[in-house]
Formats: sequence, structure tokens, C-alpha cells
Amino acid sequence: LTLPPTFGSAYVGETFSCSLCANNELPEATDRRILAVEMTAEMQAPTQTIALDLTAAEAEDSKSELSIGSSLQRMVRFDLQSEGNHVLAVSVSYTETLGDGGDELKSRNRTFRKLYQFIAAPCLSVRTKVSEFSQQAHGNNKGSYAEPMSFALEAQLENMADGPITLEKVGFTPKHSFTTTSINWDVSWPEIQKMDYPFLMPRDVTQVAFLIKQSSGEQRSKAPIETTKDGRIILGQLAIRWRTAMGDQGFLTTGWLTTRKRP
Repeated sequence: LTLPPTFGSAYVGETFSCSLCANNELPEATDRRILAVEMTAEMQAPTQTIALDLTAAEAEDSKSELSIGSSLQRMVRFDLQSEGNHVLAVSVSYTETLGDGGDELKSRNRTFRKLYQFIAAPCLSVRTKVSEFSQQAHGNNKGSYAEPMSFALEAQLENMADGPITLEKVGFTPKHSFTTTSINWDVSWPEIQKMDYPFLMPRDVTQVAFLIKQSSGEQRSKAPIETTKDGRIILGQLAIRWRTAMGDQGFLTTGWLTTRKRP
């Protein structure tokens, strides 16, 4: 079973993928045969261990013989969602027989396991700031009421990878009690020429912004504001998609972004 000793760079938000090859390296002058080769793999991430689905390059009969010089190939893909040390654990089991194909073959089952370690580093650093617009109180014959709350969300995105990336989409998914408006390069206004996707070299920083407004009218009563246990208002989440110079896609969703405690 072979894999390169190092994988290069692996980043959170991207998909780790590789080809696993189990090779029959017996010498030509032997009467030993390798049958029923099976391969399994799991990823030991910082917070959990996940069994991986392996995809065959083509249809294969697992009970057939793996001839000398041939290999069993499997593809593995895993979405990297957490920073830190990862271990790809691969197990191979097979049956080894000794004989010329007669009735009295000697066979035994064998298993071996290999570990491949790498570190997933952050590709993007996200720093956010939330500012609240002042509310004005109004009154009528039914009493006083305040305008819906409004916020400005600013986020600085820094490329922490070793190579350039292109930001394809930065969106904000609000809680049901809020609506959002993007004021970034994806805005389609007749008087503004469409902008290219931001291209970030290593350590380059770009800034994005969103207007967030509390729902009004009937929708406001149907969607009450959600808060954390300590009373902070939950606004929503940022979702960011990018591509590397080689065309690999990455995706990152932040945790819930909050603002001041509800009065």
C-alpha cells in the first residue's frame, strides 16, 4: 500500500482526495497467489473518527486474483471541516494461497494497516464587526412603537493559504427574524458595472459588508428574535466559497454571529 510521505498543504473547507493503491509486489518466480483483496479506510479528525466510502476506479471482482504486478485502486474523498492533526488510517485484508491450483492449497488470511498523518490549516481568516443603526420611536393613537432594528455587518477575509484563491461567493444567511442585503461585488445595479471576483494572493485581505434588517409588519410577529443563553441577539451565518489556482473548490460557514444583548 503506497501513498506519498507528505501531502503538501491541506486546508479547512476544501476536499481532501487521493488514490489508494494496494500493489502485488511478489516476484515472478513464485507459486503464491493473492486473492480477495479488500480495502477500508477511516479519517481520524480532531473531534471524531469517520469511516470513509471508497470508490473503485472501475468494476472489480473482490474474489478474483490480484496478479503479480497489478494493483487494487480506490479513491477517497473527505471534506475537511476542522483545523488540526488528521490521520488517514487504511486497512488491507487479503487471502494468500500457496500451491499450483490443485485441491490441496494452503491458504491464510492476512491483514495490515497503515497510517498517514497530515495537518489541516485554515485557508481563510474571518474577522467580523457588527454595528447597529439607531432606532427611532414613533407614536399614534394605539401607542408608541420602535422602528425595526437594523445592523451593518462588516467582515475582513484574509487568505492564509500558500497560494492564491478566488472568492466566488460570500453570502449571509440570516435568522428568520431578519432579512439581508449584500453590498458586495455580486450586486446587480444598473448604474454599477459588474465587478470581477476578488483574487487574493497569500496574506491579501478583502472586505465584504451586508445590511441586516429586522422583519417588519406581520412577518415581524411571526418570527421572534432568537437569542443566546446570555441574551445576545443571533443574526445569522456567513457562507464563503472559493477556488484555488488549480480549480479546487473550498467552502466555509462561520458560527452564529451575534450582537448586543437584547434590551
